[in-house]
Amino acid sequence: MPKVEVSHISWDLNKSFNISRGSKKTAETIEVKIDDGQFCGYGECVPYNRYKETIESVSNEIDSIKGKIEDCIIDTSNLSNFIKSGAARNAIDCALWDLNCKKNNSTIWELMEIEKPHQLPGSYTVVLDEPEKMLEDVSKHKEFPTIKIKVNADNLEKILTKTRDLIPNQKLIIDANEAFNIEDLKLNADLFYKTRVNLIEQPLLSGNDNELKGLNYPVSICADESFHDSSDLDEMKNKYDTINIKLDKTGGLSEALIIANEAKKLNLKIMLGCMVSSSLSMIPLLPLYQFADFIDLDGPCFISHDRENGLIYEKGMILLNRDLCWG
Repeated sequence: MPKVEVSHISWDLNKSFNISRGSKKTAETIEVKIDDGQFCGYGECVPYNRYKETIESVSNEIDSIKGKIEDCIIDTSNLSNFIKSGAARNAIDCALWDLNCKKNNSTIWELMEIEKPHQLPGSYTVVLDEPEKMLEDVSKHKEFPTIKIKVNADNLEKILTKTRDLIPNQKLIIDANEAFNIEDLKLNADLFYKTRVNLIEQPLLSGNDNELKGLNYPVSICADESFHDSSDLDEMKNKYDTINIKLDKTGGLSEALIIANEAKKLNLKIMLGCMVSSSLSMIPLLPLYQFADFIDLDGPCFISHDRENGLIYEKGMILLNRDLCWG
């Protein structure tokens, strides 16, 4: 009979990670290990206060269905019947996928019948800070094909104009984390167009994003906090043209696969996104790389020491070694 273990792991960051809502110096994750006596499957999630999740609440969610997992009642095909989408389901779902790979002596790539990439284009996030420090960070990471900048409504012209001077050819994403209002968007439309911003991530509070309906905007707008799982898709197509798929919102790879297929039918672009966490959180999303218009999986770049057999970030690229800590 499988045994489920739940662990809280705190990862020291190599710098303060600042967004419009606040800052942090550690990444708090939960690891789920499912041991069937011969093989072990692992999954990781990040409880997120924005979604009213804590280490305790997510641990309790996992514990509430632990017995059904150990009794082999739950698998990836029916997990969503027992627990809502979110961080807890993500860790369980990914651990079950990992266990299935090992039991079948297969990689995730073989199991899903897709080609494993040797490398993928990386993205680097510049955290919110004084403009000079942000620009210095951009300059240090110009090798990344995509630069994402955390912003609020302050100093936008200075930051974006000088950033575009530093990276004339890279993709440029700005992430407001709900810090704008509709007037900020309208007033800065020319600036965003002039500096060739490729994507604006979650500009408005999710509760206010009806104001995006009918907005003819010159830059693609992406839903993050407004979008969680496939039940949100119909609403998204009327407000956004891009969605950010994060496993901690979808509740794991199983739901993310459904979302990716449905989103393409709706002509929505896809960003693969992450929380700040280890490679164990990043790798389960990589099988969706063929759906992605933007790949933003730089979480391990901010922790002081990643897991063994994690992803490697080199010259702006994400390198996938033969042996990985998941799948």
